[in-house]
Amino acid sequence: MKPMTSSEKPKTPANTSETDGAGDSPANTRTGEARRHYDMALEHHRAGRLDVAIKEYAQALRFQPNSADTYNNLGVALRSAGRPEAAVACYRRSLALRNAAAGVYTNLGNALRDLGDTAKAVEAHRRAVKHGPKSPKALYNAGLAFREGGHTKVALEHFARAIKLEPTYAQCRVEHALTLLQMGEWQRGFKELEIRFAINGRDPRRKDIETWNGSALKGRTILINYEGDEGTAIQFSRFAAVLKRGGAKVVMECPPHMAHLLSASPDIEETIALGAPATNIDVQVPLLSLPARLGTTIDTIPEEVPYLNVPKVGVSTLDIHPETRLAIGMAWSGNWQGRATKGPKHHGDMVLDDMAELIGIPEIQIFSLERGAGAGDIARLGLQPLIDQAGQSVMDTGDMAAAINQLDLVICTDSVAAHVAGALGKPVWMILDSGANWSWLLEHEHSPWYPSMRIFRSQPDEPWSTTISQVRKELMAVLKGG
Repeated sequence: MKPMTSSEKPKTPANTSETDGAGDSPANTRTGEARRHYDMALEHHRAGRLDVAIKEYAQALRFQPNSADTYNNLGVALRSAGRPEAAVACYRRSLALRNAAAGVYTNLGNALRDLGDTAKAVEAHRRAVKHGPKSPKALYNAGLAFREGGHTKVALEHFARAIKLEPTYAQCRVEHALTLLQMGEWQRGFKELEIRFAINGRDPRRKDIETWNGSALKGRTILINYEGDEGTAIQFSRFAAVLKRGGAKVVMECPPHMAHLLSASPDIEETIALGAPATNIDVQVPLLSLPARLGTTIDTIPEEVPYLNVPKVGVSTLDIHPETRLAIGMAWSGNWQGRATKGPKHHGDMVLDDMAELIGIPEIQIFSLERGAGAGDIARLGLQPLIDQAGQSVMDTGDMAAAINQLDLVICTDSVAAHVAGALGKPVWMILDSGANWSWLLEHEHSPWYPSMRIFRSQPDEPWSTTISQVRKELMAVLKGG
């Protein structure tokens, strides 16, 4: 589950008039024009027409250059359009005009998080809480920033304060639960995570099927509801074996690009597409509720690895040179579809430039598992002769599993590739920045989910290059040791 920041919504200023309303003076005309363009910008902004809204906000500022609200709203639109640098400049302009605005400090902090400037983001959120100590939204966003900056206990305190002020703040309660999970408090965390169903659009359950409460499953068919994240689906598909041992037939809901891989599992009887009719199902259970229903702790995670099989149909053979000592797969974007081209940067995404130090190592052959926009980094850097683009033939997670199964090692960010390699029991070195997914806990170099995984962690505001240098050192040691 990915954290959701909460920006201030575009709003109409309480008072935009700078005159006493006398006649058609130049000042009055400027104010009227500013208000007209501002109102048009608001309309386009709320309708999602960001490019037009940005132009109209800019026009409003030509007529009224000292409007703190306009700069703030322009910043919100620019951040939503994937221009965090410009958003930061707008928020700072707004704060120069009205320094005690908690909501603008919150927005500034969120944009700085997009840019990976964790220290400055934390400071902006500190100021937001200082100016809005009773604002649940300010406390919530500050909690996200503190957690990303490695201040987990402080983050937990901020989430708790926000919940005390607004007990029905479901998204904040979810992040509070995820922080508990990251700290290893799984019993409390998974129990509290059930509040996610109160968030609009987050309940994956079907209305006509009973929800499993942990009762006996012998002779029953259980449907596992998909919850929107491919990595978690692969990670938690291990629980199908536990359900099957309890006498259940396991049906798993998933998007089409996961059916090929999950259908090859010996423990999953059938997969069904999202929204497709589910017949002959006795009970259902949301994917993220499985650990709570099964009483899973860090010490009782099912140990069977591999627990997924490589599909036998449609496997492409990688062209590995006979003199290659290590065939290595690389992925540098977190999302299955690849790196985002619009909107805020996905947490944990890298660019191939960050991994450049690994590419010149002799006796290795690199296969890109990257999909989408990130794959363009190879041509942009002129690295086509040095990297085989296996990702071009990866149409679904089954194809990815087939490719990874032929490799000696996968080096990647927190991604679907990491989960697939771990589920197959293949060696995988995962590179994390601070504030990573709860699954990887804190400070651990190894994962309780995947015995074949090693974790390399970046510190807050530390460049990826520092961590990659450590990866290169370890890779050279492997080659030296044979």
